[in-house]
Amino acid sequence: MKMQVIYIAIIVMISLVFSGFSGFSSQQSQVTEYRLLIKKIDNVWRVVHEDDETKSDVTVNRGDRIRWIPEGSDASFQFDDERLVGHSTRIVRDGRPLVLAIGREAPKGIHTYAVFMHEDLQFAVGQSPPRLIVN
Repeated sequence: MKMQVIYIAIIVMISLVFSGFSGFSSQQSQVTEYRLLIKKIDNVWRVVHEDDETKSDVTVNRGDRIRWIPEGSDASFQFDDERLVGHSTRIVRDGRPLVLAIGREAPKGIHTYAVFMHEDLQFAVGQSPPRLIVN
């Protein structure tokens, strides 16, 4: 009888371990990456979606990633809440991507951020200013 209890306990533990791994991988596959460009449009620095220059706001979930790519200038980023992406400021070189994940502790709501373009010493605008909306 004692061996049966131990055997059942081992099977339950193995089942829990494997179900935990499958749950982890399904969570990982749900992460979305958004691509934003920072570039001059009509002589104004703008943060825009890679596939739609009329949009800059991004609605994200915790764990999603955003890839910003400055075109034509180095850029400095400043975020209103360090919990949003784990940093309050970042600098990225012209043409190099800045990829940041939305933090697990990021507060839900609308978060503005600033992008300062070194080339012209100007801030980029989005939907004035650019915003991340955390669900």
